[in-house]
Amino acid sequence: MVVAEINRTLPASSAAPHKKARLTMICDLMGRYASDNEAEGKSPKTIIWYNDLLKQYCRYLEDSAITTDVSAINRDQAKAYMLYLHNRTRCPRHSNPPAPTQPPLSPKTIQCHIRCLKAFSTWAFEERYTSENRLEHLKLPKAPSVVIEPLTQAEIQKLISSIDKHSPTGIRNHAILVTMLDTGLRVAEVSSITLANLNLADGYVKVMGKGSKERIVPMGAYVCKVLWSYIDKTRPRPVVPDQNYLFLSPAGDPISTNTLKLMFTRLAKTSGIKRLHAHLCRHTFATNYLLAGGDIYSLKEILGHSTLEMVVHYLHFTNQQVTTLQHRFSPMDRLYDDAPNRTVNSGKAPAGDNRLPPARLSRQVLPSLHKQSK
Repeated sequence: MVVAEINRTLPASSAAPHKKARLTMICDLMGRYASDNEAEGKSPKTIIWYNDLLKQYCRYLEDSAITTDVSAINRDQAKAYMLYLHNRTRCPRHSNPPAPTQPPLSPKTIQCHIRCLKAFSTWAFEERYTSENRLEHLKLPKAPSVVIEPLTQAEIQKLISSIDKHSPTGIRNHAILVTMLDTGLRVAEVSSITLANLNLADGYVKVMGKGSKERIVPMGAYVCKVLWSYIDKTRPRPVVPDQNYLFLSPAGDPISTNTLKLMFTRLAKTSGIKRLHAHLCRHTFATNYLLAGGDIYSLKEILGHSTLEMVVHYLHFTNQQVTTLQHRFSPMDRLYDDAPNRTVNSGKAPAGDNRLPPARLSRQVLPSLHKQSK
């Protein structure tokens, strides 16, 4: 269905090419590229994302009076496109000329544009639309590695207390928040949870992640208790009985990813935590999982990453806390025991650090918040 929708927006030669036709224009090949991506099992979101980025690249070529023939793709052309992206604003076509207040593209966004272009170049070569993959050795533009601070214990307390737990919507939102903090699930994964894939007795949920990869994610006892209460007392009857999604709107419809994002936008305002967004719950879970003694290999499986590359980033978030833990287990201090009164040896966080101590979030923090909210 995704490919069919994309084909409606493409030229006729691209959407339904004649078998003997040999297409060479990038815009004419986008339909076939989308079909191959769907056949490989890529998610609809990824397919649409690739299509949108390629459209932007074609517009750049046309506006620059450069041929859109796929055989003309080369490193010099790609580097010129990088420079264009560096000087481009986020919404170049929404105002003419662009308003000076519009922010520029972020380095990560520029990386995504070039990564998409490299992937398309590789596909064109493998499908023999080009004689060589000229972007194979093109390096991605560098992007600064930004350390994302996880939510502190005080911030989590503010989030919990800012939710009205006496209204059906508030009870649902509270259940969503603690579930995301305790499992690290993505927004799309949370919105697609069904009762059939939820096992509260054994404390886990089965979700379908990126790349159509199914995995089992453990859940703490407190979150299971919150979900039991939500299902038993608050969850509305679904409009379609066969679609037993866990989280529903007041009308009984499955909630969308946009509903979840809007929920966190409102939570950021009511709690005063302006930096809050849905994905920050995932960062917070991963950081505290490592602080609790979890290893990066099991964390990779829980988060649904295919490699350790993304998981290793979370190690940087825990540098300060890991240093504190290492002081507790200093070999010489333990041998001579002549520094028993050091703050770090008590297992407490240093002054001014109100992050979660090395303990399971679901076992210590969330139950204490539950008691305070009564």
